[in-house]
Amino acid sequence: MEKELSVAASIQQRVIPEELPNIDGYELAGTNIPSREVGGDYYDCISLDNGKYALIIADVAGKGIAAALLVNTLNAAIHSYMVFNLPLIEMADKLNKLIFESSPPDKFITFFIAILDSKTGECDILNAGHNPILLLRENGTLEQFNAGGIGLGMLDIGVPYSGDSLIVNSGDKLFLYTDGIPEAMNFREEEYSDERMIEFFKKHSDSTAEKFVNALVDDVAKFVGNAYQSDDITSLILKRN
Repeated sequence: MEKELSVAASIQQRVIPEELPNIDGYELAGTNIPSREVGGDYYDCISLDNGKYALIIADVAGKGIAAALLVNTLNAAIHSYMVFNLPLIEMADKLNKLIFESSPPDKFITFFIAILDSKTGECDILNAGHNPILLLRENGTLEQFNAGGIGLGMLDIGVPYSGDSLIVNSGDKLFLYTDGIPEAMNFREEEYSDERMIEFFKKHSDSTAEKFVNALVDDVAKFVGNAYQSDDITSLILKRN
């Protein structure tokens, strides 16, 4: 069992970027704290042409080698599809078919992607069954984005995906995360919760991106204490200066 977890952890960490791109006019930081069981969380930022970037976060249902291999499949497929500059809806459809055909029935992936035009702040986005993505405006207004479709690999019956768009203006912060954060549980079986996470996001939004993700990990760890961490803790934040 220990050997399997070690192999799974090794596979997972290969797809987590050691460094994120430097985006002119923005701050970007991410973190991934694997659980003891090794889940299938994944984040990335891929540099594209003409000052565009793909921001990605995903979470595989399940643990161990199977989840880690599925993350590896997703990572390779995304990098391949990006070469062809596919519309997000078409790419999600292809990813859904690929994951459905290459995974057992109990495995699927929640997935979010944003294609950022760094010159304008415009983002084309798609959310496939993932947690709501949070956009905190400079004036303190919080927006959440859910639209998209089912998780990748859940069904292959032609259910269409839908995209959306948003603009990250100067002073805005875009926060991507997996459910390991709000669902982190302490010994009293109390969850960290979406409410606490959002409150933390608002309270610490003036921090640098790097300080924010590290402080969030510390806050979750303090809340959980010595309780068993059953899921990965993963987040990615983009701040426009």
